Amino acid sequence: MLTYLELFNYMKRGLRNGAWFKLPRLQKALLSENKRHEELLGRLKVIQGLMSKGKFSLSVGCKETRFAEINIDIDPFVSPDIVADVRSLPFRDDVFQQVLFTDVIEHLPKGDEPKALQEIHRVLCSGGELILTTSYDSIFYTFLDPARYVMTHRHYKKERIKDLLESQGFRIEVMFTAGGLWACLSNLWYCFISYPLKKILNYRLLYAPSFMQVKEDQEYNTIRQNGYTVFVRAKKRSMY
Repeated sequence: MLTYLELFNYMKRGLRNGAWFKLPRLQKALLSENKRHEELLGRLKVIQGLMSKGKFSLSVGCKETRFAEINIDIDPFVSPDIVADVRSLPFRDDVFQQVLFTDVIEHLPKGDEPKALQEIHRVLCSGGELILTTSYDSIFYTFLDPARYVMTHRHYKKERIKDLLESQGFRIEVMFTAGGLWACLSNLWYCFISYPLKKILNYRLLYAPSFMQVKEDQEYNTIRQNGYTVFVRAKKRSMY
């Protein structure tokens, strides 16, 4: 984990002109990171396990999670450190040692995946790591995904992810799927109960009931042939 001074120095030379970041929020995130990571379950716990410690990191499409030193999102209402679009990152070349791109690629407009990965490749330093997760394309889980029907939420085969990454200058180190039925049921609970209550009544529930989260966490402890989520760790290689 970087110190606050190291983080400030990285950002001072890494941001492009016109970009902004909020130092108080970053400082608060640094101080509370260890506590947050102790509470991780399921998919988030697997992501943490794939991360390398002590690397200057960027989380793209962070939403409420705060895994990295710098956390960005296109939505200002989730209070990211920087409001930015992955297709046009406000950073200079070769800045970050690690980029998290978790459960974001499936939400991009279809065909924009290469541009997003190209930008991530640009801001990663030589040998830098990319942690990517997305929904796995299995008949059962894809059929039971409500977002697929209302938001064109995509699912990906491992072969498609491999092609996308390699075409944009990444070398895959690890790729596997994990999660299963309980992850699917938790997502259904969120889509039909937790999310509508939050949007309509401003009433906040857990993502899913505690017993579901425990079952989901247990599922993510095992690598599966056709799991719910694809996990990838890849390294930047030179394009030339």
